[in-house]
Amino acid sequence: MAYCFRHESAHNYVADAPSRLFDGVVSLPGLQILENIGLNAFTNGEALFVPVSHFSLLADLSLQCTQPPEKVIFLLDNKIPPEEPFLGCMRALIDKGFSFAIENVADFDRMHPVVEMCEYIKLGFRFNMDNVQLFNKISRKYRKHVFIATDVNSIEMYNDLQKTGFYYFEGRFYRLPVPKGPSTISPVKINRIQLLNTVRQPDFEIEEVVKIVERDPSISISLLKLVNSPHLGISQKIKGIQQAVALLGQAEVRKWVTTVIAGLLADDKPGELTRLALLRAKFAENMARHFEMAMQANTLFLMGLFSILDAALNLPMDEALKLIQVDDEVYDVLANQKGRFMPVLDFIVAYESADWNTCKNIMAINNIDPGEVFKAYIDTVEWYDVIVSTIIEEE
Repeated sequence: MAYCFRHESAHNYVADAPSRLFDGVVSLPGLQILENIGLNAFTNGEALFVPVSHFSLLADLSLQCTQPPEKVIFLLDNKIPPEEPFLGCMRALIDKGFSFAIENVADFDRMHPVVEMCEYIKLGFRFNMDNVQLFNKISRKYRKHVFIATDVNSIEMYNDLQKTGFYYFEGRFYRLPVPKGPSTISPVKINRIQLLNTVRQPDFEIEEVVKIVERDPSISISLLKLVNSPHLGISQKIKGIQQAVALLGQAEVRKWVTTVIAGLLADDKPGELTRLALLRAKFAENMARHFEMAMQANTLFLMGLFSILDAALNLPMDEALKLIQVDDEVYDVLANQKGRFMPVLDFIVAYESADWNTCKNIMAINNIDPGEVFKAYIDTVEWYDVIVSTIIEEE
């Protein structure tokens, strides 16, 4: 698994105005943010693809990046001239341990000097499987390269491409329910749904929560990890479920259960699905006041959290939401794609997909400052890294 950092610096969607270094060459906003926040917050230690322009390539990018070179992959496009001094800059970075990927190549013969020095080649499948034929041709020429299929937006396309030799897959496929006929939900997931519905009651019984938690080892371990983590600053070691629940109190138990259950409902799915749900939840909460919905921040958190519930449970969204017993407004936006929360969901999905045109339109309509969006997203990433990893990740 790897990640790709997309930014739209011209509109400040993900960074402040780009600085100019090296006698006028624009530095990479992605690297600036990476240096400030750290690789782990964005990728949990996995590799990160960082798009570079042919102008920034002329600068010594290694001076802008103190992250481990093997974790940073510079992503080029077909605008990189296949000639010196650009090739020389690539060779210098490769000698320092960095690697390159390339995308949007229209003419592999012309771009061969650049492609040859790249380790990864990205091929898009936006509308159909036409590029399989191109892959079959160029994979024979570039046998040592790693191929990445992009725009993989259905499970069927993913299954077909798995058979061809692609190593990475990028697209919406993992966010979709697996089409395998009528689904049955395991007793373990039913227990977790019961716990979620219990704590969402206005005044739930602590004893009822303890009974449900004790039936699920994964939840029990997560709870004990939370109360014994340094973030809570508890001096004594907590060993029992009842003691832990009583210590946290209703408000913290509700917050913990909501967060951890989102991950455990999808524990038989790719881990990225859980991460996506949690990032959506916090980002939606952070954006609430910018959509003049500050009083609904908690509800928007739930909207983001449950936005992948259909994929987690392999059920149509309307059926999955009925199990969780969400309120009418959350149900309306997730099951029917309408209601006053819809612009918020549209925005966070567009942002995570680097759909900058949609982002720009929604920000213009709602008079949202791009700088505030950047702050809200960075806060989201830091929240996930510091708080959520304590709750849901394995020791």
